[in-house]
Amino acid sequence: MINGYDIKKINGHDVLYLYFDFNYEFASFNFKNKRNNIKNIIKKYTKDIMFKGTTVVLVCGSLILGTIDLNDNFNYKINPHIISITDNIKILENNNIISDDIVYNEIESVNNIVNDNVNNIITSNEIIIDNNIYVTINRSNGDILILELEDYITGVLAAEMPAEFHIEALKAQAVLARTYALKHQAYLTDNESTQSYKDDSELRLIWGSSYDKYISKIKEAVNDTKGLYLTYNGDYIEAVYHSTSNGLTEDSSFVWGNYYPYLVSVESPYDNINPSYEVKKEISYTELSNKLGINIDQDTNFDLSDKTSSGRINNIKIDNKFLKGTDFRNIFGLRSTSFEIVKNDTSIVVTTYGYGHGVGMSQYGANGYAKSGLTFNQILLHYYPGTQLN
Repeated sequence: MINGYDIKKINGHDVLYLYFDFNYEFASFNFKNKRNNIKNIIKKYTKDIMFKGTTVVLVCGSLILGTIDLNDNFNYKINPHIISITDNIKILENNNIISDDIVYNEIESVNNIVNDNVNNIITSNEIIIDNNIYVTINRSNGDILILELEDYITGVLAAEMPAEFHIEALKAQAVLARTYALKHQAYLTDNESTQSYKDDSELRLIWGSSYDKYISKIKEAVNDTKGLYLTYNGDYIEAVYHSTSNGLTEDSSFVWGNYYPYLVSVESPYDNINPSYEVKKEISYTELSNKLGINIDQDTNFDLSDKTSSGRINNIKIDNKFLKGTDFRNIFGLRSTSFEIVKNDTSIVVTTYGYGHGVGMSQYGANGYAKSGLTFNQILLHYYPGTQLN
């Protein structure tokens, strides 16, 4: 039931943190029998570890459930504003840390917490402070940041799209980043597993002397689209996007097997402006044989005739072995599934066109459309047909 504990010094006082197994049911903790049972367990535990303080914090799966005052007949106070906690937690506003301690009584989960049922709130990391939405970011270095939503979108936009791009393309990307964050707020990171994010210090290093110019442009795109997001039939869309298409975007069903009416193939004629639109990669027959588990040499036949409607490889046939184009791309680290193969004596040369899975908005395509005169909302409705900007 109790997995472990920490004793932390807060304002000069020892505070005991008890970490509970998720299997223990806290939803009905207000019932007398359960309350008495937990009190007895904690009384024994504090005695066994010889805890001399007066405050116990109950933690379950990184969530503060409440506190117990040992001097007040084990009075249990439910924390009505449960948030994720960690030793590395930081709450930031305008990139300044406003708190790096545990936060009580001023943070309200957006979910309606009924009867303090933990299961109702662990699916969301969205928090509201003074009517501003905050989201929780799990950083690669182990830190957890709580950021105001628009500040988070600023860091995502700066990390996900070149600041040199046209302002209307940046605005389109900002809307997608916001939509993604609102839909997937239960778990956000700072890398490509969700959306990339760079903080102010990282951006200063990356941009150098261009920092002031670029951050101003990024913030303009975020501010001009503040609060805007995309929906389909009233729900947040799956706001996926990619760097560069091959001239047509891809239907999501060919990539992930799931069909979405707004993630279908559309024209994207400006993608070849990307300097790395066409890239060649050489793969030896030895590497092919080892990774695919079959003997491959210069006499092996590569059949690329099975293509999707956007011209990407759906299935590749290597002699008698069939492989999904997406699997072949992932195994050999190709930039896209739009590729051609030329054989030589010791290897194949794969020429790829575009970069990414190809679904949703092409960033280079959006930049081309913006330069041609389209506004951000026109760009979004082109790449996500049938959606609504809200």
